[in-house]
Amino acid sequence: MSRAVAQPRWRDVLVDDAVMRVMEAGDPDADPLLFLHGWGLSPRCYADGICRLTAGGVRVIAPCLPGFGGSDGPPLSGIDLPAYAHRVGRLLDVLGVERPVFVAGHSFGGGVGLQLATERPERVRSLTLINSVGGAPGRRTGLVDASWLRWALGAVTELAPREVLRAAPAMLREFVPNALRKPVTLALSARLALTVSLAGQAADLVGSGMPVLFVWGDADRLIAPGELGSVTGSLPAEVVRGRHGWLMTQPEEFAALLRNALVVHAMLERQRRGQAVVLPPGAVLADLLPRERRAATRIPPPGSGRAARSV
Repeated sequence: MSRAVAQPRWRDVLVDDAVMRVMEAGDPDADPLLFLHGWGLSPRCYADGICRLTAGGVRVIAPCLPGFGGSDGPPLSGIDLPAYAHRVGRLLDVLGVERPVFVAGHSFGGGVGLQLATERPERVRSLTLINSVGGAPGRRTGLVDASWLRWALGAVTELAPREVLRAAPAMLREFVPNALRKPVTLALSARLALTVSLAGQAADLVGSGMPVLFVWGDADRLIAPGELGSVTGSLPAEVVRGRHGWLMTQPEEFAALLRNALVVHAMLERQRRGQAVVLPPGAVLADLLPRERRAATRIPPPGSGRAARSV
């Protein structure tokens, strides 16, 4: 019998001199998953998928990143990924989370998660990057010169018609207050998302042996792999059928992918330690998503001009 879906709990946590708004859900004794949301949003936009994760036995810690969703923002002079990653790492310290955590980040949250894994690898068991920033798309496409508001609205307008009613209201409920409260923070963090290059750091993490999974939506109109494709192009990666916000419009698939990714990452961790690998009942290793939802298994290298391979 499946577990009942537990409603998430919210609280404000004082981290050094700043308040962070945090969503927590699931069994407090289970292995923790740190989920980091996308730019301009908050964990509320992903609540359906998070609740499905916890119903499967996963503990989720999902903070509102600095400047979003009710969390205090960083100083305007310190809007960079190291500052965001430092605040998130300190949150784990303050919460008393002693063991390393699985980390999953969407879009801007992927960049923060990658930075956290780079700066505090002892804190991170594995890393799942979903439609992540870090490929510096703005440096090649001119997006940096475009209005950040136009880029933000693109997150809604890129939704397929059938997805608008499901995802757009929650996205706008989060984005509009963020834009009104901290417009400068929003604009500067958008520029950061569009220009930051993390390919070198991603390659170093992969080389270190940390389990890393790259996930992309095959119809993402906001962020392409870019320079990150030079890393992921030589590795198995999941390319799912969906746009930039697919995990908000397809919460069942989002939860299924993360649940199975955590199983795979835990197995890899045990193998590195020379321990026996025990496969949980019902775990799926060959496919992290149902076959009909997968669009490809490998990302073409940047500039190859090849489309995602359907399977």
